[in-house]
Amino acid sequence: MPPRTVIAAFAALVLLGAASCPRQRDSSPQLIILSWDGAGDWIVDRLMAEGRLPHLARLASRGVAAEHSLSSVPTKTAVAYATLWTGCWPDCHGVTGNWVIPRPDAEHSLLESARGYSSEVLRAEPLYVTAAKAGKKVAVLSATQSYPEWPHAENLRRAGVPEGRYLSFSGFEHRVANATVLDASRLRPARGGWDGVQREGRAFELDFQVADSSFRALAYDSSDDPTVGLDRVLVHQVETGARATLTPRPAGAFPGGWSAPFRVAKGELAGNTFFRLFELAPDGSLLTLYQREASALKGEHSPDRLGEYLDAYPGFHDTGAARYREGALGTPLMLGGDGTAEDRMLEISAFDAELLARGTLFALEAWRPDVLLHYSPWSDDAGHLWIGLLDPRRPGHDPELAAKIWPRFARAYEQLDAWLGTVMDAAPDAVIALVSDHGMAGSTRYVYLNHALEQAGLLARDDAGEVDLTRTRVMAADSDFFLRVNERSWKGGIVDDAERDAVLAAAAEALTGIRDPERGTPVITRVIHPRDFPLHGISSERSGDLYFDLAPGFYPQNGVSDRLFGPPRWPWPEGSHGYWHERRDMHAIFYAAGPGLKGGITVPPIRHIDVAPTLALLAGFPAPPQARGEVVEAMLAP
Repeated sequence: MPPRTVIAAFAALVLLGAASCPRQRDSSPQLIILSWDGAGDWIVDRLMAEGRLPHLARLASRGVAAEHSLSSVPTKTAVAYATLWTGCWPDCHGVTGNWVIPRPDAEHSLLESARGYSSEVLRAEPLYVTAAKAGKKVAVLSATQSYPEWPHAENLRRAGVPEGRYLSFSGFEHRVANATVLDASRLRPARGGWDGVQREGRAFELDFQVADSSFRALAYDSSDDPTVGLDRVLVHQVETGARATLTPRPAGAFPGGWSAPFRVAKGELAGNTFFRLFELAPDGSLLTLYQREASALKGEHSPDRLGEYLDAYPGFHDTGAARYREGALGTPLMLGGDGTAEDRMLEISAFDAELLARGTLFALEAWRPDVLLHYSPWSDDAGHLWIGLLDPRRPGHDPELAAKIWPRFARAYEQLDAWLGTVMDAAPDAVIALVSDHGMAGSTRYVYLNHALEQAGLLARDDAGEVDLTRTRVMAADSDFFLRVNERSWKGGIVDDAERDAVLAAAAEALTGIRDPERGTPVITRVIHPRDFPLHGISSERSGDLYFDLAPGFYPQNGVSDRLFGPPRWPWPEGSHGYWHERRDMHAIFYAAGPGLKGGITVPPIRHIDVAPTLALLAGFPAPPQARGEVVEAMLAP
C-alpha cells in the first residue's frame, strides 16, 4: 500500500472521530502553520511546474500564493523564523544569526556566543504566544524560539493565561542518541543466551550501546532449509528485555520495515529509537542495520500531554542525512554510487514524514487547538546535501549529474507534500499556511574572512593560534555574513568610537580585495553598510557592523585559518544560505488557503514581517505587539 494511501486512511479515521465530537471554538477559523525549512521559492516553482507537489498545487488553487516571501538579513534559519513569528526584523527581535553574542555587551566578548534558536535571546513576542494571550488554544509542535519554555510560560502567567491553553514541544536541544549504522565488521559467531530463537544454522551476534542502553543483535537462519542462510536479525534491549525481529528488505517508497520503538535514556533524558534492516547477506558478509536517532521532547506541557503525544508521535526527527553524508548507507551517487544510498536515506525520511503526519493528526483531533505550528527540517537537509549539485549558477555545474540527483531531491519534497495533503484533508475548514525561512544556493569553496582581516592587520592571533582581542579591531564573530568591530562596549574591546569608521573602511577594503584564485574576479561582490539600508532591520546596536554578499559558489567562514580558501565540508558541492535576502535564490515561499482568503490567486512578493500580522487577522487575534509588518490586503477576500 503506498504511503499516501496509508496516511489518507489514518486521516479518515481521525475525521470520523472529529465528526462525532466537533471542536469547540469561536467564530474565527482554526490556523495551522506548517514550515518547510530551506524551501527556496525557485526550488518549489520548478517542482510545481513539474507537477510533483499536487497537494501544494491544491492549496494554491484554493487560496493564495505569494510570488515569494522576502527573508531576513542574513538568510539564516534562526533569524528568518524569528522574523516570521514576531512580524519584525532582527533589529527588533534581537536574533541576528544562528549564533548571537549574549547580553549584556559589557559582560561578553566577541568570542562568546549563544544559540539564536533559543527563546532566551528573543526580544519580541512570537505570534504563538500572542495567540494564547488572546484566548486561543495553541499547540506548538515544533517552532524556533519556543524552547526553553520558561520565558513564554512567565509571559503567559503574567497575562493570566490558564494552564493547558498553551502547549509546546521541542526535541532539537535534547538529543539522546545519534543515528548509527551497524555493519558486518562488528559481527562475531553467536554464543548462548538467545532463548526461543532457532539457531541450527550459522548465527552471528554483536553488542552495542544506544546512549545508556545496552543492546544485542543476533543474525540467524529462521528456516528449516540449511541452504537459505541468515535471513533474520533479532534486536534485544538488555535492560528491558524488549525485542524486535527484522527481515532484510531493500529500501522502498513505503517505510514498512521498521521496528516498534525502543525507549532509551541518556542521564535524565529519554527518547525512542527504531531499527531498520536494509541488508543481510546469507553468509553474514554484509549487514546494514540502521538505528534511528533518538531525542527527548521538552517544553510547556504536562506529563500526561507528553505521554499521549508520544503514543502518537513516538520518534523525533531523523532524516538519515548525517549517515548518508559519511557513506554509511552506501556510496552516494556523486561519488559513483548506484542510487542505493539515496533510496535508503529517502526511506528513512519517509518514515520521518509518516511519524510527522501521525503526530500532527493526533494533535488536531485530541487537543483541537485554535492555532497549531509544526515544522520539518527535511527540505533543508536535502538542500544542504544536493543543491550544490543542482544549482545551475554554481561554477562547475554538471548537468548530467544534476539530472541523476534531481529525482531523488524531488522525492524529499513529495514526502513533505504528502504531509501537507494529510493536514489539508484533516482540517478542511482551517486557514492553512505553508511558509519557509529562506532559499538555498550551491557553494563549492569556503572563504575564511578572518584570514583576510589578519593579512590586513585588523585581526591578530595569540601563540595558540586563537584570536587575540587585545590586538583585534574587527572580525567575523558570531555570524558568517557580517563583521563586528571590537568596540570598547564589548568585554575586551579596544576600538574607540572615533576609530570605528576608519576600521570599517579598512575592513571593506580587505574584503573587496579578495579575488577568485581561478578567475581573478571579486569574491565579495557587495559590501553593505547597515546605515544605508534602514528598512532591512540591520541597523541596531545588536546588528552586524558590516554586511556583504558573495559571488556564486563561495561561502564565508568565521573561524580563524592559515589559508584564505578551503574546500566544503563534504567531497562534493553543498547547498548554502545566508546570502543577501534580495537574491532570487534566497527567496522563501508563502502559500495559504482557508476562510477569509481569496482563491486561486498569486499576489506580489511579501515580506517575512507581513506573515504574522496577516495570519493573526485571519485567525481572529491581534498581531504580535512588536510587529512592524503589514496585513497583505491583496490576499483577503472581500
